[in-house]
Amino acid sequence: MKALLPKIAAVAMFAMSGVASASAPLAACSVTDIYFEIPGVTVSKCYGYVAGNLINNSPADTLTVKNILATQFAFPGQTGAPIESINVAANPSTHVTTYDFNHLLTGNVIVGLHFGNGNGGPGNGTAFYQFNGGSGIDKFFTQLQASSNAGLYKLSVYTMPPVPEPETYAMMLAGLGLLGIGARRYARR
Repeated sequence: MKALLPKIAAVAMFAMSGVASASAPLAACSVTDIYFEIPGVTVSKCYGYVAGNLINNSPADTLTVKNILATQFAFPGQTGAPIESINVAANPSTHVTTYDFNHLLTGNVIVGLHFGNGNGGPGNGTAFYQFNGGSGIDKFFTQLQASSNAGLYKLSVYTMPPVPEPETYAMMLAGLGLLGIGARRYARR
């Protein structure tokens, strides 16, 4: 029995390591995987599917996410931990999953979506999507099944062009008036 125990432990560790698994490769993500209520907003880039749930904040996964964001999305300053994480599930009658973060999605946005092994999904994997939310998107959707959670990794502050205050116009008119007076005096000389 003592000789058999180390062999059983070795076989168990080998099976858990994933080396022995013969799972099918994950499909590639598509920029059409997610869609928006607001016309004209589209995904500009996607990367994945990467095997496993990278949104779970384990140290190894945050390092992987950090490298993906730096190399695939030219976003090197991110730690790999999401700004916000949410759990999601598809509506059973429409098969649509709604992603509704607490943050308003503005400017340049990067999100990571994890899908489990359920029917209609890509398999146990995570994909990352980049889009421009403009002045703000409340939520987005996917018809891919087996969704489980999502992470928000980047959003930019969208700033409206400044509108001058009435005092600014008054000062501009006063300055133009002084220039006019100066030009008139100069012309009389």
